[in-house]
Amino acid sequence: MSDFRNIIFDFGNVLFHLDLGATERRLRQLLGDGQFEAARAKLQAADVFNRYETGALSTELFVDALRRSAEPMLTEAEVLEAWNAIFIEMPAEYFDLLERLRERYRLFLLSNINELHARWIDQYMAEKHQRSDFRQRYFDAVYYSHEVGLRKPDTRIYTYVLHHAGLLPQETVFIDDLEVNVRAAEALGIRGIVKPPHVDTAQLMRAFLNF
Repeated sequence: MSDFRNIIFDFGNVLFHLDLGATERRLRQLLGDGQFEAARAKLQAADVFNRYETGALSTELFVDALRRSAEPMLTEAEVLEAWNAIFIEMPAEYFDLLERLRERYRLFLLSNINELHARWIDQYMAEKHQRSDFRQRYFDAVYYSHEVGLRKPDTRIYTYVLHHAGLLPQETVFIDDLEVNVRAAEALGIRGIVKPPHVDTAQLMRAFLNF
């Protein structure tokens, strides 16, 4: 589609397959249902997850908060294993998709993510796919919520991306697996695509962009 020049991708369950329930299942195994619910209530009351995802809480303090939310305390290794349990894979064909798209469009990545998950992804890209330069190789810029200090669907994060990258909303496409995030982008004039579950991103983009 010639009227679009820029594509902003969400990461989780758009380019990288996730099992979003895996962390909860693992923590329930470690703590039991009662302890898990008590720990979750304590962490949510302190806004721990949102603060960590927007960079307001350091990784050290985040891990310590998770450890101390349960009795007996979890070990650091248990916290890290459970927290990173959501990751499945990034299909190799998506690298080809990004390379082809980058011949015609400017590409960006916009993700609600935290430092531990960002580290895990960088290590995975280097070890599994031999792409230690993943961010620079496939995207004009990468915007992670813990680095920007904002998270979707707050419209301020889309405004930040548009301004920082020098993008016109009417020339920009945003694809995300959550409708609430897409609608927030559309409120600013960005063309939104909601990626349905079990729909292949490469096929979706080929159909939308006719390439």
